[in-house]
Amino acid sequence: MTTAQYIGDNSNGNQQIRADGDVTASLTKDGGINIGGDNHGVVITSVPRAEEPRYTFDITKKTRIPTPAALIGVVSGLITIAGFVTGGFSIKQLVDVFVSGNGVDLTSGTPKGYWWLLVSILAVAIGIIGWSFFRFLRRNVLRLPKRWWFFRGWAGIKEENGRTYPYSLRLAMWCPKCKNQKLRFQQIPATWVDFYDNTGKRTKRDVTKWASMAVCPRDEAHSIAVDISGNDFDDALPR
Repeated sequence: MTTAQYIGDNSNGNQQIRADGDVTASLTKDGGINIGGDNHGVVITSVPRAEEPRYTFDITKKTRIPTPAALIGVVSGLITIAGFVTGGFSIKQLVDVFVSGNGVDLTSGTPKGYWWLLVSILAVAIGIIGWSFFRFLRRNVLRLPKRWWFFRGWAGIKEENGRTYPYSLRLAMWCPKCKNQKLRFQQIPATWVDFYDNTGKRTKRDVTKWASMAVCPRDEAHSIAVDISGNDFDDALPR
C-alpha cells in the first residue's frame, strides 16, 4: 500500500489509501478506506516529492470515445495512403496539362487536378494527425492541454476486453496551500530558448520542453507536477 494526500473537490484533508493488491472491496466501512472514490475507477497522481506527499487528483467527469485505438490507427493509415495515391494522380494530371503545352485556361475555371490535390493534402494531414493520436493512445498515458480553459485532458485507457479506448477527462483539484483556489491542469513551458533584437527586447520564445502541471492561479510556486505515466491505465478498467 501507498499513502497519498487526497485533496479533491469534496476533501477535507483526509488521507487516501491506495492499494496495489489484495484489496477487492470497493468500499471498506469504519476504516474509512475508499477505493476509486470520486475518480470513478481511474487514478491520477502527482510526481512524488521528498518534501510533499503524493497527491491524488479528482476526475469529475470522464467520457469514453466508443472507438478502439487500434481502429483509429487503421483508419488513419488508410486515409493517409488514400491521400498520397490521390495526390499522385492529381499531380500527374497537372503535369500532363503543362507538358501538353496547352497551359491552364483560367476562363474555364480551376482545373479539377488542383481540387484533387487540395483534397489529397487535407487527407494526408488528417491521416497524420489521427496516426499521432493513435501512437499517443497506445502508450496508455495522460495528456494535459496547453489551453486549460477550452480543452480537456486525454488518456488511452485499457478496458476489460483488452482494447484501449480514448477517454476525455475533466480533472479538478483544490490548491493545498490556498483556500478556494482551484488548480488548473495544463502543460506549461519547462525549458525554452529566447530570441532578442538589437535593443535587447525579446522577440520570440521557442519552447523546447513542456511539463504537465496543476497550476495555482494565485501563486505558480504552488504548482504540482502531474505524473502522466504513473497511473493505472495499463490495468483493465471495468465497464
